[in-house]
Amino acid sequence: MPSSTPVANYSSSVATGEGPRQRSGAAIWIWAIVALGAVLRLIALGHKSFWLDEIASVEITLLPAAAFWRMLWHAESNMALYYILLRPWLHFGVTEASVRLLSAVAGIACVPLMYVLGKRLFGPTTARLAALFFALNACAIWVAQEARGYSLLLLFVIVSTYLLVRLVERPTLAMACAYGVVTGLTLYCHYFGLFVPAAQAISLMALAPRRWKWKPFTIAAAIIVLAALPVLWMIHLADIGHITWVERTSLLEVYHLGVYLAAGGGKALGAMLLLLDLVLLALFLWALKGLWRDGDDDLRRWRYVLVASGFLAPLIIVLLISIVQPIFYHRFLIIGLPAWVLMTSAGAEQIRPRAWRTVAIAGVCGLSLVCVVTSYSRVQEDWRGVTRYLIAQARPDDRVLYYQREGYFAVENYRNWLPGGNAPRPPGVTVGPGSSDWEKQLDSAQRVWQVLYRAKPDDPVAQSIEATLGQRYKLEQQVAFRAVTVTEYVVRR
Repeated sequence: MPSSTPVANYSSSVATGEGPRQRSGAAIWIWAIVALGAVLRLIALGHKSFWLDEIASVEITLLPAAAFWRMLWHAESNMALYYILLRPWLHFGVTEASVRLLSAVAGIACVPLMYVLGKRLFGPTTARLAALFFALNACAIWVAQEARGYSLLLLFVIVSTYLLVRLVERPTLAMACAYGVVTGLTLYCHYFGLFVPAAQAISLMALAPRRWKWKPFTIAAAIIVLAALPVLWMIHLADIGHITWVERTSLLEVYHLGVYLAAGGGKALGAMLLLLDLVLLALFLWALKGLWRDGDDDLRRWRYVLVASGFLAPLIIVLLISIVQPIFYHRFLIIGLPAWVLMTSAGAEQIRPRAWRTVAIAGVCGLSLVCVVTSYSRVQEDWRGVTRYLIAQARPDDRVLYYQREGYFAVENYRNWLPGGNAPRPPGVTVGPGSSDWEKQLDSAQRVWQVLYRAKPDDPVAQSIEATLGQRYKLEQQVAFRAVTVTEYVVRR
């Protein structure tokens, strides 16, 4: 049950402070939590195959300098900062583990920074809990083990939020510049980073007018606007086709967002953890309601509003935009994860008696850990398995027929990074809706390997390809990989 004084924990922890012995014990706890977070993010880092977007990350970054910068400006400016950092990082090697290590480092850094932010907002007790929840969060761990920019995005969101708190508390020119620069860079981690300063600006309306220091706030805003202009221009230049796959917003996708932030995905376990998190979120909002009603300390109230806005404002803005152009996709809204974790942590601290609070915290930690363990074996797409299979089985005089050009892109690039991939390879032929000359490209090949990527059993194009191949070839064997199927055809005798 919530405490009759919803901010009791914050008041006691901040007002009384901590003695040397308590600080020493707290330091041990926080570094133990950081170590736990590091271990969970480094375990099985290279176990899973790259999936399509990760392959794109590596291939974009490996482009020659002129082509790389041209690609960022005209086509792949989303996650531009991640690609720029990944470019020198690839000197360590192009293996799954070495490439993903950049994201893992960013993810590990997030754990102590969550403590620093949580302590600034709600005191050391809630801060330790926020660091623990973030260290165990399956969503944060999933993106920390992925060669994409989401883990870096989380890092910048946390630092940006912390610097805003510092700016409000002590509005100096240096702090305004630091906040403006970091928040501006957040926009280059992902386009949805644009919603981070928007949410923060909305939260500032909860401050009393006497706390508005116009000069530092204006300088910070100007820096962010200047940083946003190239991003907005690149969005303007981008082909909208890269988000046409986003479907109309539904309650199911909103549910997917909740499960994603709470548990990284999943069904039964994800739903259970989401339900528990929603209870804690409700307790947090109840505490915010109490602060708003009492109105005794606008700065303390603003801290709660800032965290709530960090999750709710982007969600509402994206829902409104999606009425015109669907952009609501759960992965994009990962910018709300730090706020989600802070809300659940502060919400847990409202539970009385202590035994119930312990049960709730143990429930979040236990369910989160199980979700993390199961995520290690959850493969999105097994392009490494497909490529290794073709390297071992396909001869140079065969043909590899790719239904959808994504398959050609994935396999032909993955070959360059795997042992044996530089040996003579069979020519690849792409086919898709409207293709008509692929049959001629088979020439007199005695054997054809068909690679089907996410093709449904009733896909008319895939059925047409199989019927055409069946006129000259017979099906020899079929091997299923995650999201990909490879079928071997040999010429009829």
